[in-house]
Amino acid sequence: MNAAAAANRAPRLSVSLPELLMAGIAAVLITLEVWVFDPGGATAARTVAGLVAAVALAFLRQAPFAAYVVNGLAVFALVGLGFPSDFYQYTNLIALFGVASRADLPKSLISLAFGYAGIVSYFLRFPDEGSAAVAGAVLAVYTTGWFAGRAQLARVREDAARRENRIAVAELTAQRAEGDLVAQRSQLAQELHDVVGHAVNVMVVHAGAGQGLPAADPKAREIFTTIAATGRTALADLDRMLDVLQGNAQRSPLPGLPELEELCSAVRSTGLDVDLSIADEVKAISPSVALTTYRIVQEALTNVVKHSHATAVRVEVKVGGGGGTGSGEIAIAVRDNGTGGQPVPGRGLGGIAARAALHGGSARYGPADEAGFEVSARLPAKASS
Repeated sequence: MNAAAAANRAPRLSVSLPELLMAGIAAVLITLEVWVFDPGGATAARTVAGLVAAVALAFLRQAPFAAYVVNGLAVFALVGLGFPSDFYQYTNLIALFGVASRADLPKSLISLAFGYAGIVSYFLRFPDEGSAAVAGAVLAVYTTGWFAGRAQLARVREDAARRENRIAVAELTAQRAEGDLVAQRSQLAQELHDVVGHAVNVMVVHAGAGQGLPAADPKAREIFTTIAATGRTALADLDRMLDVLQGNAQRSPLPGLPELEELCSAVRSTGLDVDLSIADEVKAISPSVALTTYRIVQEALTNVVKHSHATAVRVEVKVGGGGGTGSGEIAIAVRDNGTGGQPVPGRGLGGIAARAALHGGSARYGPADEAGFEVSARLPAKASS
């Protein structure tokens, strides 16, 4: 590191304009008092001491305690030189206010004691300057100045605390907004996975079945009609999510319990026997819980199509019972007769658990008691607040 860089990094003791003006005025008045109004012996020494007392005021903002000590010593020197003044003692009062309004309490108390000592020494050195009552009045003025400085410091600290509190609140708000944004992105990613994953799997199954059929076979037309319909549904869901991202009105209502029949019909078209059962008691659940129910069933059926090698699956949505909230809980079960084996948690099964937890519910998945694979979830009938 070169010398110039080191100099740039070193702290600089600067002065502010108000203190600089105050020091300049004090220097002029003290000099006039020494040379014009009260000329006497040791004029040069008095001038130096007076200028030191005045210049110290310029550094009250940067180094209040040190500036006060320098000012006080200069004042003691002026007293020792036998120079009674009508002005220089006020520089010490100004310095006392400065240190009281900027320094910590111990240094402030030391400065006050130092000021008291200066007042006592002044009136002992120059008894003609005033009686004991005058000295007491000066002590009272110094005490008032000290308390005024401490009050000023308290106001400054209170203002700083308020600013810090506002900054902390703003930072917390920003962090919460960022957290909400991350949560929204995660939810949208899960929505995209559910919509696209289910639609693509249905389309892949149908496309595979259609490859072995002649073009003229009516079954081929039905298969490719299902592929087209599934693709259009996926595109409509994607359009709806893009509308939400752009702040536009949704083009169609979000899916819920009434759309489960259409979902199961699409899965049936792959050759899988889907038995859907929805209890009448659960049809009045909140829209957000209904959407979560739809997505859980959708993902569970997608896993059946992809992994289970099943021929039949049963979907049940009913009122939960026992060991929980009773009629306030919705029970979802998707059970197939396939050979899916042990679960490998991924985006699909993990998304099911996350959706259930978002509403204060729970989800389980694994081999069924007798055969096949089962996905089950329990949700509160009302959206959690």
